[in-house]
Amino acid sequence: MVGLLATVAWLAAAPPAAAQTVVAGPAHVFTADTRVAVVVSEKLPEVSFLAAHCEALQRHLEFSLSMPAVPPPLARIESDDVKGFGPVESRVVAGTVLIVVRLGDGLTAPERASAAAAQAWLARVALAGGQAASASEPWTRQALACETLAQLRPAMNDFWYREGRQEAPSTIVDIVAGRAPEREAFLFWRALRSVLGASSEQAKALIASAQGGSVLKLIGGFAKSPQEWWLIHRADLLLSRSPVSLGVRESAESLDDIARFVFDFGKGDELITGDGLLKYRALPAVRTSVAARLSSLRREILRQNPVYHNSWRTFGAWLEGFGSSTPEEFAHLWADYVAERRLADDLRKDVEAALAAPVTAPTAK
Repeated sequence: MVGLLATVAWLAAAPPAAAQTVVAGPAHVFTADTRVAVVVSEKLPEVSFLAAHCEALQRHLEFSLSMPAVPPPLARIESDDVKGFGPVESRVVAGTVLIVVRLGDGLTAPERASAAAAQAWLARVALAGGQAASASEPWTRQALACETLAQLRPAMNDFWYREGRQEAPSTIVDIVAGRAPEREAFLFWRALRSVLGASSEQAKALIASAQGGSVLKLIGGFAKSPQEWWLIHRADLLLSRSPVSLGVRESAESLDDIARFVFDFGKGDELITGDGLLKYRALPAVRTSVAARLSSLRREILRQNPVYHNSWRTFGAWLEGFGSSTPEEFAHLWADYVAERRLADDLRKDVEAALAAPVTAPTAK
């Protein structure tokens, strides 16, 4: 960004270019002071955007971890597109942490703004502890960037938990080295926090990792195998938190579970579909099971994905009429459910195919 003092100081050692005459007024620079960093840009919306992410990170540090304020040196985040720089570059210039971020479009800007805020805070903590600005373990940058995104976009919590239930876990070695998806670093930090307990212990562990300490060594102090510890606590974490709403695949799997009946009528466990239960519906065990399913469906139906809403609704109508409908009505209700379920499965395939299709840029006219 032409005219920004830190960038100018940084590039001052470059060989002088040929003299040029530039007829233009000075660029107006906007700034915002946050507790994580001073944000600078020639565009006011970018300043507000970056500042919001810095404050979101500060909220996580302050209210979730009771983290004390970081002493100087200060940090500066500049929004700019500098040739040869990556999307988020960090340096130490004249004792100040400088982060240069290229926000890009609406898809990349939130992630890059969160990464810039996380790197600024981690570099300050590392320098305050007498370490190099880049001393932090890679997982901390991913985890704090994710927590920043989750502060501003709470739906990201459900998204990462949902992904975590569907995807295979990364190894703890890959997570710590920053080679795993952001989701895994997010879940790792959440799992570690749950084990450490007190916010002071969580803050202590994060500061240690920011200053180059080994989180694997920390985990090794209370677990014989860090990898086994991770797999167990990742599973516990995902099972202990029910998502606010379900994805297409989860909604289908939940419906499979609630519509599947297994009974032992003297010949061992037998899987029976809804239409096959007609001759057994007078049995108390069957009526009790159906009543429990109806109660569960009424609790869960509001969380279902819209693709499967009608399937859940028609299955609920079948459960409601289970004890009182005539055999003809019984068969009709089950046929309605089967038809709706078939339509939902076809729509799901179309949705998943559309989501997997490559996005092509529009052709210029």
